[in-house]
Amino acid sequence: MSLKIVSPHRVMAAVREKYVCKLSPELQKKALVELNEDPAKRPAAIQALREQLAMRPDLHTRNDDGFLLRFLRARKFNEERAFNLIENYYKCRKIWPDVFQDFRPSTIRKVLDGFLTVLPKADSGGQRIILLRHGKWNPLENSLVDNFRAMIMTLEKLIESEETQVNGIVMLADFKDIGMAQVMHFNPYFAKRITTVTQDAFPVRIKHNHVINEPIIFKALHAIIRPFMKEKMRKRMVVHGSDMTSLHQYISPEALPYEYGGEDGFLDNSIWKQTLMSSENYFLEEFSDIELGESENPDDVLTAEEKLLEIEFKKALEEAGPEEEWTRF
Repeated sequence: MSLKIVSPHRVMAAVREKYVCKLSPELQKKALVELNEDPAKRPAAIQALREQLAMRPDLHTRNDDGFLLRFLRARKFNEERAFNLIENYYKCRKIWPDVFQDFRPSTIRKVLDGFLTVLPKADSGGQRIILLRHGKWNPLENSLVDNFRAMIMTLEKLIESEETQVNGIVMLADFKDIGMAQVMHFNPYFAKRITTVTQDAFPVRIKHNHVINEPIIFKALHAIIRPFMKEKMRKRMVVHGSDMTSLHQYISPEALPYEYGGEDGFLDNSIWKQTLMSSENYFLEEFSDIELGESENPDDVLTAEEKLLEIEFKKALEEAGPEEEWTRF
């Protein structure tokens, strides 16, 4: 049984506006070199993808140029891979009703107060920086799913920018002050959901995943998520410990707040929070026409080998020792 929510606001999905490139000459060159985006061939690629989607009315997908272009860029203008990415993008909406029902920023206000934010400045490569502070997450106020919802909403907002579509993003995960209250909620199924979105179901280019202030327990957390990471993503993860000079080799201090040895003032979560809050109506319109199916069963999603990760994780927790010793790097 599925529940379909229909909104008159989604008539916009059937309207096609011709794409007008607003990228700078430098970014147009970058798109050509890195993403195979040839301006002369772009319209034909968009139309070819649109025609493929016309054969899948069940997806209820938007078909305007700008929307389709996100997926083509994310898959370097390989039309087949872009089509598969769109399929996965909409599949997640259907099989994860816990994430996408009532999908609007006002439902994750508290998450944006501490756990997740986007830094005001991009790094030297033009990538926006998403900061995740795991020790700031209060499980009594927000669930793991709330954090996941906030992440996807943030990606949705960031990817509206053509510059971000071309340059990609950087993840910065701070594990300072993480404890058993947070760690106990992690599991293989959630790890698989995270990697599904970041690798196979969202039109975003994740250039690097930086980890800082990781305690000894990070080994257990990493052991759960690593099996689901593709080799490319594994190579893009950089672990720095508490050495901010190591982080600065990848992210310029000009883009970082004082808390991370940067030069851009003190960290202020309210800036990104306001950006998302001001997009409430957009999310109401964009995500109201969703066919919500039954939640997938984790037992059906995970392989026998992946299920064993839960046992290995609990064993790693025991080996990590008392929580007060987790700050050891």
